[in-house]
Amino acid sequence: MTNSSSIPPANDLRHYLTQRISASDVKDEWEAPPDPRADLGEVGPVLGSLNEVIDTVLEGSTGGLPRTMLVAGTSSRAQSPQAAIAIARSLADRYEQVALVDLAKGAAVVSGQLNMPRVPGFADLAAGSVDFSEVVKIDEGSTLQVIPAGNPMTNDGYYESDKFMRVFEALTQTYDCVVLHADMAAIESLMPALKFELPVAVAVLPPRETPEGECQSLSIVQRLGCPIVIYGTGGKQKQRRFSLFGRKVAV
Repeated sequence: MTNSSSIPPANDLRHYLTQRISASDVKDEWEAPPDPRADLGEVGPVLGSLNEVIDTVLEGSTGGLPRTMLVAGTSSRAQSPQAAIAIARSLADRYEQVALVDLAKGAAVVSGQLNMPRVPGFADLAAGSVDFSEVVKIDEGSTLQVIPAGNPMTNDGYYESDKFMRVFEALTQTYDCVVLHADMAAIESLMPALKFELPVAVAVLPPRETPEGECQSLSIVQRLGCPIVIYGTGGKQKQRRFSLFGRKVAV
């Protein structure tokens, strides 16, 4: 990790992000995702600790750090906000600039765990009702920068891929790594924009749950077209195989 004095102040990053969004309003166009018939990434083993999850993600990433990654709970009972925060904080301790961006539409959001207001946040930013200076927060426990989920009733940015991609590209070109937190509702809404854009996804199981019990949600995550790491605690996790999309997947 480089000396913290070389890290640009948060205000400079917010200004840069706002400039990128303004500049991209005319020039940037969202490109259609690759052929959806392309092979999907396989679901990986169930890991019982976040250290294992982080090591697996870093080992599988070119250059040691993915430009972005998704952390998603397979149900509202999954402790995905806590997992996303822990992963993002760990990466922020190792690298210069890491952002945690909450895309969740439901009640399980990272802001509740960080004692931050949910609104304004990403949903408001994607809809164009606020700018970056109003949504980028600093985590009190680390150098991590956080964008809360925002107003769950705001849908404009979620259903217009070009708006979402302008924000997404500005984030990934500003930070060393962007950790996205999402629930199933957000993933389904953002599927046209996120499909084939993510290097890796971490699926967080509810306590004592198995992949077999969360097969439907895992199939939604797999539609993103990236490798999946499964994080589960409290149950007996072992090497097994279960059927997903009519084929056997090792977990």
